[in-house]
Amino acid sequence: MNERKEILGIGIDCLSAKESMLCAMQYMENTPVDTIEIITMDTLLGCRGDEAWAEQTESLGLILPGDPEMLETAGIRDELREKEIRNRTFLKIFLKYLQKNRKKIYLLASEERDMEKLKNALRRMSRGLHITGAELIHPADGREDEVVNYINATETDCIISVLPSPYQEAFISRNRSLLNVKLWLGFGAVLAETCEGGTGNRIARFLQKLTFRRQAGKQQKNNTFL
Repeated sequence: MNERKEILGIGIDCLSAKESMLCAMQYMENTPVDTIEIITMDTLLGCRGDEAWAEQTESLGLILPGDPEMLETAGIRDELREKEIRNRTFLKIFLKYLQKNRKKIYLLASEERDMEKLKNALRRMSRGLHITGAELIHPADGREDEVVNYINATETDCIISVLPSPYQEAFISRNRSLLNVKLWLGFGAVLAETCEGGTGNRIARFLQKLTFRRQAGKQQKNNTFL
């Protein structure tokens, strides 16, 4: 099950939905808090060169690819896994697990519109989730201690976060030892891509793929000559 591949300098766990789910279920039985983050091409490109972000990201428990093109870049040819990434299969299965087992969930976002997108997405993927609270937090707020206390007071099992990178990884790094939860699941970039549509978005997506493949190709050449 060891499928961690380096993509643009970050180790990505290129697992199947079933393998990812087995890790998530194990994390839900452990203490202290474990972390799963779904990272997209856009996040890798946007945060590239940020050494603090890269170090914080590498400390996360499971880092899953948010775009099927990332498997190709990692040298993995697997149509099933590509389809699972496109269909967000792991997210759907995991949310169903949370719903079925009545796990308590706390929601985090930085903007009201992102919180509404998250709530709408959760309703579409799995109804009946036990949400104990929701909080907006922004890097400039200076409210991290307050928010951590809110979360811990609810005896939450899982935080679902759509905080933007690199703030999300910085928040986890600073507060991981203080959070009394089982699992942190972050997928803000995935949420944005899922909710946006239209021709303009398809064009932007095409250009993004070209940029990502170009940067990944440069990395592979550099690694070859090292």
